[in-house]
Amino acid sequence: MSARGERAGRVLLGVGVVVAVAAVASVLVLFWYFGLPIDHGSLSKDTTIRGGLFLTEGTVSEGGVVLAVPAGLLLVASCLLFPGYFLTRGRMGLSSGSRLGGSVVATYRVLGTRAHLAWIVVAIALWIGLLVVPLASGAAGGWPSSIEEEARQYIYILSGIYGGLAAGLAALLAVSLGKKRRFLAMAEAADARLETADAAQAFWRWYGYRWRIDGWLATVGGILVGVSVLALAVGTPVVFGATLAIGVGLLAIGVVTALQFWRAGEAIGSAEGFA
Repeated sequence: MSARGERAGRVLLGVGVVVAVAAVASVLVLFWYFGLPIDHGSLSKDTTIRGGLFLTEGTVSEGGVVLAVPAGLLLVASCLLFPGYFLTRGRMGLSSGSRLGGSVVATYRVLGTRAHLAWIVVAIALWIGLLVVPLASGAAGGWPSSIEEEARQYIYILSGIYGGLAAGLAALLAVSLGKKRRFLAMAEAADARLETADAAQAFWRWYGYRWRIDGWLATVGGILVGVSVLALAVGTPVVFGATLAIGVGLLAIGVVTALQFWRAGEAIGSAEGFA
């Protein structure tokens, strides 16, 4: 990686972090806004938006647009953070093997365990702050149960969306850490299985290396486990139980299969995208 590319990566990372912090701050600002003693009824009005290939028109409530502001900021942040990370910690290239001409391959320096754990703690703290705290406060008779119903519903929607995303991120990071530690432990022990071709290697390469399905399952499972507390607070025990059970099941599959990454026959600090 050239010095110029690494500098560009650091700039992208820095700006991406600022935008990500702004996204979290925007959720807190919306909490404050919906808690104001004003009429929020206007947010239920529909507004017309234009988009799509043929500029077709659609309608969405003004409240829906407001709730999507943090998501838009997170999308911008991800567009900066991912390339910034690869520019500073790795390199990308093309390899043959795809019917369409090649596959995009990235190799990168593995994140240290302490830094990895720190990001898990950050994600869990966001889940607690954005979802658990409002629910616990409302259950005790405080904010947001003390404000008018429509605004309270917006707050719970905000909590569910962004608190759930934080829980999904925490689950993804935790499963990723387990996968990494298992692979590195096998490498340090010079485990012969890392050098032995497995009959199922093609499947595991497709599942865990190219498409990272274990990570997707862990993320969805983490989201469901995270928002299950919301189902318990504002739903029914049946909805809570179903949400929690499905989430735990998906998370368990993600964990078990992530620990089989070594069967893919690839290094832990690399990834491949279909192109």
